[in-house]
Amino acid sequence: MTEPRAWNSRVDDLLTRLSCDSLVEPVGLEHVRTQLLAVATAIGESASPEAQSCADRIRLLSLDLTAAQIGRTVEETLAGWEAIKGGDVPRDVTRAGIPPAPAPAPAAVVPDDELATLASDPEMAGMFVTEALDHLGTIESAVLLLEITPGDTKLLNEVFRPFHTIKGNAGALGVATVQELAHKVENLLDLARSGKHAMGPDEFDVVLKAVDLLTLMIQELPERVSGGAASDVTARREALMDEVDALIAGRPSVKTGAVSDSAPPPVAQAPGDDPGGRTQWRQDDIAQSTVKVDTRKLDNLVDMVGELVIAQSILAEDPALTKSADERLGRRLSQLKRITSELQRNAMSMRMMPIRQTFQKMARLVRDLSKKSGKNIELVLQGEETELDRKVVADINDPLMHMVRNSVDHGIEKADVRAAAGKPAQAVLKLSAYHQAGHIVVEISDDGAGLNTEKILAKAVAQGMVDEGTVMAPADINQLIFQPGFSTADTITEISGRGVGLDVVRRNVDALRGRIDIQTTRGIGTTFSIRLPLTLAIVDGILLGVGAERFVIPTFAVRESLRPTPGQVHSVHGRECMIQVRERLIPILHIGEAFGVAGARQEITSGTVVVIEDSGHPVALVVDELLGKQEVVIKSLGDTFQRVRGVTGGAILGDGRIGLILDAGGLVAMMGKHTMRPAA
Repeated sequence: MTEPRAWNSRVDDLLTRLSCDSLVEPVGLEHVRTQLLAVATAIGESASPEAQSCADRIRLLSLDLTAAQIGRTVEETLAGWEAIKGGDVPRDVTRAGIPPAPAPAPAAVVPDDELATLASDPEMAGMFVTEALDHLGTIESAVLLLEITPGDTKLLNEVFRPFHTIKGNAGALGVATVQELAHKVENLLDLARSGKHAMGPDEFDVVLKAVDLLTLMIQELPERVSGGAASDVTARREALMDEVDALIAGRPSVKTGAVSDSAPPPVAQAPGDDPGGRTQWRQDDIAQSTVKVDTRKLDNLVDMVGELVIAQSILAEDPALTKSADERLGRRLSQLKRITSELQRNAMSMRMMPIRQTFQKMARLVRDLSKKSGKNIELVLQGEETELDRKVVADINDPLMHMVRNSVDHGIEKADVRAAAGKPAQAVLKLSAYHQAGHIVVEISDDGAGLNTEKILAKAVAQGMVDEGTVMAPADINQLIFQPGFSTADTITEISGRGVGLDVVRRNVDALRGRIDIQTTRGIGTTFSIRLPLTLAIVDGILLGVGAERFVIPTFAVRESLRPTPGQVHSVHGRECMIQVRERLIPILHIGEAFGVAGARQEITSGTVVVIEDSGHPVALVVDELLGKQEVVIKSLGDTFQRVRGVTGGAILGDGRIGLILDAGGLVAMMGKHTMRPAA
């Protein structure tokens, strides 16, 4: 321990330097933040509760420091230090800035009483909730990796440090219920760090249960501060703390909703790929400077950039400008287009985020389902750094969860069944994400039993989804599993079997303008491929002219275009219905007829045919002409047109007209691709 007089002098020197630097113009924000952290570290060298509380408070203040807050933050830091030196830690946080240190074992606190500090500073409350939830996400992913290598001290520290931070910040803000629980778990982890306690299945379970409970408690803090109702977790929290105490004391603990330990934990992988295809943990060595922005502000920015792009396109195609012979004006318009395009790309990149966090949630889900089902499952994650639109990341969470549950319950066999089939006892479930042709593909694959096509068709006939005797391709039969209420499970389990889940997957993926493909081999396994757009804000499309109207078809759906000859067109009962493209007959859809466009060309040979494809089903769209390739900003058509088949949105084109964005899946469905009817 540092000698008290030298310690006081060193902290005084640091604070004097901080005070002087904060008065210098312009103020260096990062420099002040660095000095605040140095002060906190120095004060934290003392073992006294007051000093520890003061250090935690200073760290908290530095997290979201802005230039406007520097003066107030420095004053609060000085007031807190003077209170420590004077031996009188003030109770009023808003006045002195440093709250009293919580007792080592605080008594039960009435919820309203412990939220006084949070209620007095909503900005600080929001910052605390956001940071704490981020830390809890870090803890969960690290625990899943630590289960694989319990002796990895680096991973153990990755679990310990966030708990310590949450405890300190909660204590500084007076949220004693959160602070007390985090402190209990921190004690257990500290013993493990020092080699005095071994981490086993019970310890991992209790840490994960603490993460779940703390997440719930912290998520409900804003509601509690505003006077709303919150979950009563008192009994659950106390039981969990008793379980931690029992583990520390070496006594048998009473489980508080823990899952069965009948199966070994799954091998959940994490960031970083090795040559063997397995993913390994790696620490990101590149420090990145980030700033947190309200997502509503970000969405508004992207919307306004979209409007700017539309305005630029309209300006560039204005007849008064296009007919101008002024070369200088042309150069300036070209420069404006380049700048606008670059601004749009940068704005769209701000919406992009890696799918890593969603994959890590699936790692926890697989771990729990593995234990509940008694199946030994290894989870392999690949492509966690793949980026896609923030909304897509959020909306893909539920579909992935349902599909993982389905793979564990229906796809992967029990150990004895796998042994009889000559398979390894440990099953492999793989989640991967990668870019392909301007899209993101997310795959969920397992080495289980594969889909039973005969059983699926028989079940569909029994439920009235398909007429008996109907001949269907295996790919179409497999798609039946996405129908509402459909399930081939003989019994209902805790995991699945109720006929709900996969229909939600299809509905959510359709809402994201994506599609699902299935590749399955009986006895080998199944792969579900979810194909999603990179972003929901813009679409790269082919501009089609039909009469006086304009349509946009996404580029990814287009296979080819051609000007047909009379010999390629086949008719039935005098109606042109098929076109032959090389050795393939493709059904024809007249866009003009389908959408009631006046003035559309009637003769196919006088127009253009665009061949599109969805899930392996082609359709030949008959249009008047192709007008070019263009990136357009997607606009919603509102609830009134939400159920119009074949249309997914609208766009304002360069000439100011509205163009409908066509949906390839909807157009294929208009041709009667499916031979089934909805279940009653």
